Amino acid sequence: MMDYPKIVTLYDRDEKTHKVRPDRLRCPEFSLISRWHVTEKLDGTNIRVHLASDGAVIYGGRTDNAQLHAPLVAWLQTYLSPQMVSSAFDPGTKAILFGEGYGAGIQRGGGYRPASAFRLFDVLVFPGETRWWLNWPSVEDVAAKLGILTVPVLGRDVSTDEARSMVRGPSTAAKEDGGTGCEREGIVARTEPILLLRDGTRRLMWKLKGRDF
Repeated sequence: MMDYPKIVTLYDRDEKTHKVRPDRLRCPEFSLISRWHVTEKLDGTNIRVHLASDGAVIYGGRTDNAQLHAPLVAWLQTYLSPQMVSSAFDPGTKAILFGEGYGAGIQRGGGYRPASAFRLFDVLVFPGETRWWLNWPSVEDVAAKLGILTVPVLGRDVSTDEARSMVRGPSTAAKEDGGTGCEREGIVARTEPILLLRDGTRRLMWKLKGRDF
């Protein structure tokens, strides 16, 4: 399965402190975007759900060798079974669902929720020999068809400064899922519709974490 592309920070880092430098954008393209779509970054484990064209499903972590939390695997097998995943797409579709496994036993655990679960944050489909990232409304549509949640949306049309103000605060996911509560790990910002960086392969996206400052 394809790894999820690395998302860069909004700013460069100080080589000594490893904290971000708000006076230096990581990519010059970031200065050209005035409005962003912002979601909460969860402190969990990256999960890939691969749908083959024959309807078979494979569950994986961030890498092919990653070990998955057993209760999370049980959740995936129950709520993202091959029949359920294939029913969300046209017959013969090949796709990868990317999301975050989170909850009890994973990173911050019960701070988010009392049991393991999965939230969707991206979908990649492979029509023929090409590949397409679904835009956010289509990601939400896939989640609705599957009866699962996406990562929380914090802002759908916000400036860079407004997005930065969302880095810290109580976790929306924890509030929605009935956990004991925790702070946001950070945010992920993307363009809507999708735009690419100048290398023509990576999407115009960035992340910031509370501990970056």
